[in-house]
Amino acid sequence: MHPSPSSGRIALAALAAIILTACSASPAPSGSAAPPSLAPSAPLVALASHPASVPPAATPAPTVTPTPDTTRNPTESPDPTPIATPRPTPIPGCGTGRAGLFAHNGEVPETLHFGFATIEYTSISVSMRDGSYDASDSVPGGIGLTPDESAVVVAPGAHIILRADGLTLTGTVARVVPWSTVTFDDLASSPATPEDLPWRLRTDGSISVSAPIVVGDYEVEFFPAWVGTCIAGSGAAYSRIKVR
Repeated sequence: MHPSPSSGRIALAALAAIILTACSASPAPSGSAAPPSLAPSAPLVALASHPASVPPAATPAPTVTPTPDTTRNPTESPDPTPIATPRPTPIPGCGTGRAGLFAHNGEVPETLHFGFATIEYTSISVSMRDGSYDASDSVPGGIGLTPDESAVVVAPGAHIILRADGLTLTGTVARVVPWSTVTFDDLASSPATPEDLPWRLRTDGSISVSAPIVVGDYEVEFFPAWVGTCIAGSGAAYSRIKVR
């Protein structure tokens, strides 16, 4: 009896099922590599995007180009330029510099007038009025004062005029010590503490000095400043006052 075609197909299908079951149950040969896993692709994509050992990269901040600040600092000069050193402005007829100073050195006074007395003046500094040259010296005190110095005799607090011929006095120091404290060893000196006398400038270029208000005999010292036509200077002068 011949089997039918359909029964043959059933037998082959059963045989294929038995063979497939046997292959699945058989262990893998020793030393052979296991077949690659065919896990779904979605988890692999997720793992590649966010691995556990590496944090997600931060989104980079957009690049911003700073806008130049065109606002000027209010403390800055709008157009800073070097400050030029001012040059002296010569006074007509005076010249300038060292030559000018020596040419007009005759303006430096040798004497001053204090009341009716003429007293010796010692120059300490001189300069050109245009500021182009100056000179100074160091001098000892007491120059010009003598043991027999003529005294200006005045009442207590009287005003005594200090002046210079052809010059304008612009200020002074005026102070006194008792005449009895003055000693003469070549030059006059005193260990006493000087007392200042009041003074004021007058419109005619002289200085009014107020005498001491206490009766007595005094040595008076001046350190006046003056201005001439082309030069200016300062110095020292000494005199004597008797207040009665």
